Amino acid sequence: MHKLAKLSDDKRRRLITDFIDDTCGGFDANADFVDMIRSAMPELPDDPKPHQADAWVELAELTQDPDFRAAVRRMAQYQAAERAQGDITGLHHDLTETVRDSVGRALDAGIAPASAEAASIIDALTVRYAQTFSRADDAGLRQRLLTRLEIAGDPRAERY
Repeated sequence: MHKLAKLSDDKRRRLITDFIDDTCGGFDANADFVDMIRSAMPELPDDPKPHQADAWVELAELTQDPDFRAAVRRMAQYQAAERAQGDITGLHHDLTETVRDSVGRALDAGIAPASAEAASIIDALTVRYAQTFSRADDAGLRQRLLTRLEIAGDPRAERY
């Protein structure tokens, strides 16, 4: 078994706590975001099954990856900047699921990103964002969404 899986609960917890402190500390990141990252810390039983130990090792290695840390730090910084501009709307789990489902269905259907079909999906999602953020569906919102999705689009964050 990998040495990370053999660490004590306290040492495993410290690895994740250090990750959270490094990536979210010093920013006024959304408290719900920080809580979500903190709550993702799994408990490893005293006698873990191989898949449990493997999953924990994967998580521990991910949190030690400098590129992943930088990606999560960018997410926290972006959220802090949004909060500084008055955004108090929260994490938007429903909206995230809608985007994931819509884009997933489009990818599964082989819809080309630059196609008219994709444009109609993007338009529908943009309307949802405009409603959520109480903003007009205009070029400014679309640029803001592009930035937001680029920052949050790291697939490793989903894996975490």
